[in-house]
Amino acid sequence: MNKGSLDTKKKGLIGLGALVVLAGATILGSDPLYKAIDDMARPAIYTAGTYTASARGYGGPVTVTVKVSTKAIESIDVVGEKETLLDQVVPSLPDAIIGKQTLDMDAVSGATLSSNAIIKAVEKALAEARGEAVEEETTKAEESAATGWNDGTYSYEAPEFDDNGYKDLVNMTIKDGKITALSWDCVDKDGKLKSQLSMDGQYVMTEDGPKWYEQADAVVEYVLENQSLDGLINEEGYTDTVSSVSINLYGFVNGVKDCLKQAAGEGKTQAGWNDGSYSYEAPEFDSNGYKDQVSMTVKGGRITALTWDCVDKDGKLKSNLSMNGEYVMTEDGPKWHEQAEAVVKYVLANQSLDGLINADGYTDTVASVSINLYGFVNGVKDCLKQAAGEAKAQAGWNDGSYSYEAPEFDSNGYKDQVAMTIEGGRITALTWDCVDKDGKLKSNLSMNGEYVMTEDGPKWHEQAEAVVKYVLENQSLDHLIDADGYTDTVASVSINLYGFVNGVKDCLRQASEGTAAKSSWSDGTFSYEAPEFDSNGYKDQVSMTVKDGKMTALTWDCVDKEGKKKSNLSMDGEYVMSEDGPKWHEQAEAVVKYVLENQSLDGLINEDGYTDTVASVSINLYGFVGGVEDCLRQSSEGSAAAASASAVKDGSYSYESPEFDGNGYKDQVSMTIKDGKITALTWDCVDKDGKKKSNLSMNGEYVMTEDGPKWHEQAESVVAYVLENQSLDGLINEDGYTDAIASVSINLYGFTGGVEDCLKQASR
Repeated sequence: MNKGSLDTKKKGLIGLGALVVLAGATILGSDPLYKAIDDMARPAIYTAGTYTASARGYGGPVTVTVKVSTKAIESIDVVGEKETLLDQVVPSLPDAIIGKQTLDMDAVSGATLSSNAIIKAVEKALAEARGEAVEEETTKAEESAATGWNDGTYSYEAPEFDDNGYKDLVNMTIKDGKITALSWDCVDKDGKLKSQLSMDGQYVMTEDGPKWYEQADAVVEYVLENQSLDGLINEEGYTDTVSSVSINLYGFVNGVKDCLKQAAGEGKTQAGWNDGSYSYEAPEFDSNGYKDQVSMTVKGGRITALTWDCVDKDGKLKSNLSMNGEYVMTEDGPKWHEQAEAVVKYVLANQSLDGLINADGYTDTVASVSINLYGFVNGVKDCLKQAAGEAKAQAGWNDGSYSYEAPEFDSNGYKDQVAMTIEGGRITALTWDCVDKDGKLKSNLSMNGEYVMTEDGPKWHEQAEAVVKYVLENQSLDHLIDADGYTDTVASVSINLYGFVNGVKDCLRQASEGTAAKSSWSDGTFSYEAPEFDSNGYKDQVSMTVKDGKMTALTWDCVDKEGKKKSNLSMDGEYVMSEDGPKWHEQAEAVVKYVLENQSLDGLINEDGYTDTVASVSINLYGFVGGVEDCLRQSSEGSAAAASASAVKDGSYSYESPEFDGNGYKDQVSMTIKDGKITALTWDCVDKDGKKKSNLSMNGEYVMTEDGPKWHEQAESVVAYVLENQSLDGLINEDGYTDAIASVSINLYGFTGGVEDCLKQASR
């Protein structure tokens, strides 16, 4: 071949290549042409037509309408009214399915549940187009019978903010006996949702790995798919089941459980509302000259009608003024009456105020609403209280003395304490103080100059006295605090009053229900003896006489294994604690005197069982306090038997956890009840070979640390705690560990679960 022929051939190949490239560009750039060529190569697999199918998404059902030819997917339309994340998925995912003619694709990041719902729904539609049988859902009757869950919408909000400043929020919809919609979020004190903060990059856990909202989506999907929490978390609240999830799930699990309890008719559901019509009007005009008015109708235990309006001093309704253009907030955006209708609709749909407003009284839940909703929320709450049969008049308060102590120390290390006396249906005495972890009262620290807020201005104890005076004068908390817990009503007061208000409310609740009043103590003589000897070889003994509803006599002593009383040994010089200082029997007499004078244990001991209240006393008072509490329980029950006697049956009970934990152990608890008291209790763990952890611990085969108490020693300590206190109260924190027993560092969830199970058996 000569050079000219070769050049000619090369030019021909180059031209052919250019033709191929151009042809390719033409085909790929022309949808009809590309589709025509592609359809020629693809076999007929569908019956041409339009098919509709649905699947469960993040917030509710997602419905797709799929149009197909005999060989290809032509179009996909997606609808999901409650699916808030669809805008992240549509149109990109449907377009990708049509472009690739396959469902084999990844979910859109940040909208996993919505993506999977679209794919699953399209899969169902295509199966029908191929003439395949589509698996039907379980029948409504079967589902409802199987679960026992009543159809409805249920919600849960954690009772308080966690250590990180968040509250868990769970919303659930049950339809035909199945969980059809579920959401989980957390809200901070400013009303900001953790999911939104996570999506916006303001809440970051790690630089890599799934974000919080993605992990939340994943566990929600797990529950929706499994219709159960089974197997989701381990004893520490984490999951080994959903591989992408590393966050703690206790709050989520608690919320789901609470919603399911409501659905099973065990929770505080709407059924507690009495049928009728209820109304509320704000007690005074607000700063803009309006009063909120709310009217509600309850029928069949549900809110069936609800209205909200505001009236001015001339009797004109804000809704009418808004409709007539006489009340204008902004030139654009929904009018006041439209926003009012939107929040009314929200409450009717959800049968609840849960999740509606943030700490400032505004809503992030109803997108079209920008007005403040405090007046509306207060009115709805008041109507629901009326529907629940809760009296608003003082006459509903039972005479007696009531007390409250916050369940835990606040971030500044204090617990609120409120004491109240009701006489003749009125609050006649009221005190408020705060106690620190050493048992020191904030009022004393304030008076002594040890607790100082500012150099000038009223001291803490003076401000506390001022708000107490306000409640005594008004016989009410009305108008005392704003949304943030501060007051504009009592001019001299700048401190936060949430703790005080919570305490007053709790005392008034007791007075309304007739619970926890000292006047409820039945006359008689009551006694207590510790179930076993302590580490020093003594048992606490307490005797009490109640007459006319008051403690008139009280003794405390300890007896050793030979029957010798510690008081006698102390007086005879045979029991000596130190060379100087009060003797044991003198200190015992001092604390007895304190209780008789105060008719209460309030403020006596700190969390370690010692007292800073009675200056001469240095001994530990746990045994004494436990005995007094037991005697008071007997008195409250109106018999000389412990409170537990009426609640639990004598016998032997046992518990074994249903499966091995992440470390390969099962918890085992055994309990004996005699005369209504726990007289014997054991806790152990067994591995898959049947070996007991206590034996392994004693033999040095199970070692946690080189120093510190061994596992079996710690187990014995918590058993002793329950036997002494006849209760799990105060034993563990939310993570399953204990701050009550200094020597114990192991997790106690398995133990407490076993004890609770045994007590449930005993109470049947």
